[in-house]
Amino acid sequence: MQEIAYQVVRSNRKSVALVIDNEANLIVRAPFLMPDTVIDDFVRKKKRWINEKQQQVAVFGEKHLPVVVKTGESIMYLGSSYAIIKDVVDTAEVSGNELIVPENYDVESLTLWLKEQAMQIITERVAQYANVMGVTPGTVKLSEAKARWGSCSTKNNLNFAWRLIMCPLSVIDYVVVHELSHITYKNHSSAFWARVKTVLPTFENDQEWLKVNKKLMEII
Repeated sequence: MQEIAYQVVRSNRKSVALVIDNEANLIVRAPFLMPDTVIDDFVRKKKRWINEKQQQVAVFGEKHLPVVVKTGESIMYLGSSYAIIKDVVDTAEVSGNELIVPENYDVESLTLWLKEQAMQIITERVAQYANVMGVTPGTVKLSEAKARWGSCSTKNNLNFAWRLIMCPLSVIDYVVVHELSHITYKNHSSAFWARVKTVLPTFENDQEWLKVNKKLMEII
C-alpha cells in the first residue's frame, strides 16, 4: 500500500482531525498523548477522503465548493484558501494558512466573522483611495448582493457585497476605486474608465479575476 505523507501537529484537543492545506499537503491535528500507531491507522482508513480533498484543493481556482464549517474543509479569504480548524479557542483567527475557529462555529458564525473583516478592510480601503482620488463618499455599507460586487448611489453612498472579503486585496481595491470613480462619473464612459486606470493601471486583471471567480458569490 502506498504510504500517505503527512505532518502531525499536537495540541490540547480531544480528537484527531485531518486538514488539507492550500498546497494540498496533509496535516494531522492530534491530542498530545495519542500514539503514532493510532494516528497512522486513522490516516490509512481515510485514504479515499484524503485523495478527494487533495484533488479539490488542486483545482480550487476553477471550482468553488459550498462552504462547510468542519475541520479539514476550506474557505477563501483575501484570495487564498485557508483550512478551517475547529479548536478550543474563543474567537476566530488566521494562523499561517489556517483559519482557527471555536468548536461551536457554524456557517452563520463564520459568515458574521467574514462580514466583520469585510467591513473593517473595505472601510479602510475606501478612506485610503478617497483621499488619493480627492472625492468624498457618503455612507459605506455592506450588502447581501449576489449579482453585483458594489454600487454607488446618486447621493454617493457606497454599498459593497460582503463576499468581497473572499477576493484578493487587489480585487477589493478595484471594486472600491470603481465605485469611488462613480462619484465623479455616474456612467461607464471612456472618462470613467480612464479615471479608474489612472488610479489602478492594471485593473483589467482584477476585473477578469471577478469574472472567472463569480461563483464565490454562491458558496456561502
